[in-house]
Amino acid sequence: MPAPANPQPTAQLYGRPAVETSAPQVGPELRVERFQLDAMAVPAHFHAEHLLLLHQGQQAVRSRRQTGSRVEEDLFSYGDGGLYPAGEYGPLAWDGPADVIHLHLNPQLLESRARQGLDLSHFVLRDQFRLEDGLLTQLGRQLLAATGAANPLGLLYAESLSTALSLHLITHYASYERRIAGGGRLPAAVLARIEAYIEATAEQVITLEALAELANLSVFHFARRFKLTTGRSPYQYVLDWKIRRARQLLQAGEQPIAAISDALGFASPAHFAVAFKRAVGQSPRAFQQG
Repeated sequence: MPAPANPQPTAQLYGRPAVETSAPQVGPELRVERFQLDAMAVPAHFHAEHLLLLHQGQQAVRSRRQTGSRVEEDLFSYGDGGLYPAGEYGPLAWDGPADVIHLHLNPQLLESRARQGLDLSHFVLRDQFRLEDGLLTQLGRQLLAATGAANPLGLLYAESLSTALSLHLITHYASYERRIAGGGRLPAAVLARIEAYIEATAEQVITLEALAELANLSVFHFARRFKLTTGRSPYQYVLDWKIRRARQLLQAGEQPIAAISDALGFASPAHFAVAFKRAVGQSPRAFQQG
C-alpha cells in the first residue's frame, strides 16, 4: 500500500488563512483554528492529526463526503460537529457559507492520555461524519477564546479545557479493549496490610493512591482488583470499616460522639452523623442510647 501524501495545511487546503488561531499553541496536544468559508469542494486529502470540526454559523449547511464508492450527506446546523481521525479522506463539499472551529488533536498524545487510566490492547478514535454534542461545542468555543489569552492564567484554563475535551472524546468517541491483567483477586496479605493501614490512620484522610501503593499497583488496577476481591470500591470499603468501628465505640459508651467523629477522620460530627444514619438507619446518638 503506498504511503499517504504529506498532510496539507488546512489554510492551504481552503485557500485562505484562519480568522483565529491558537497562539501560542496549548502544548503539543491541541491546536485550535477558526475558518469562515464560502461554499466549496475540497479534493481528496490526508491529515496527520485527529480533527474535530464544530459548526458555528447560523445558516445550516449541507455537506457531502465521498469515501470510495460510499457517499455520506447531511445537514449541519449551529453546534453540530464532525470527528475525523487522522488518515486519508475522499472529496468533501458543502453548499453554503460556513463558520467552523477546527480542533486538531495529536493522535499519539490522545492515546497516551487514554492509556494513563486504562490498560489497553488497542485504542481507536471513531469517525463521525456528523454528531450533536453540546459539551463538545461548548468546550470548542471556550478553547478558542482561552487560547487567545496572553496571560498565564488563560493558558492554564486552556490546558484544563484541553484535558476535559480529550477525556470526553476518549469516553464517548473511542473504541478500545482492555487487556486482561493477571492476578485477578488481591492476595490475603495485601488485604491484611490495607486493614492494618486503615487501623493506624483512621483519623486521617485515606487516599486511593496510598492504598494502591500498599498493593504495588497503579490506582486503576488496584481499584479494579480491589472491587473484584471485596465486592466494594475502596472508598465504600473504608467507609464501611469506619462505620463498624463507630458502632463498637458507641456501644462501649466511653467517648462522646464528637470525639468518635474525630478519631475516625470524619470532616465534622455533622458529616459523621449523616454517614452513620445512611449506613445504620439511625443517628449516632439514637444508636448509642438504644
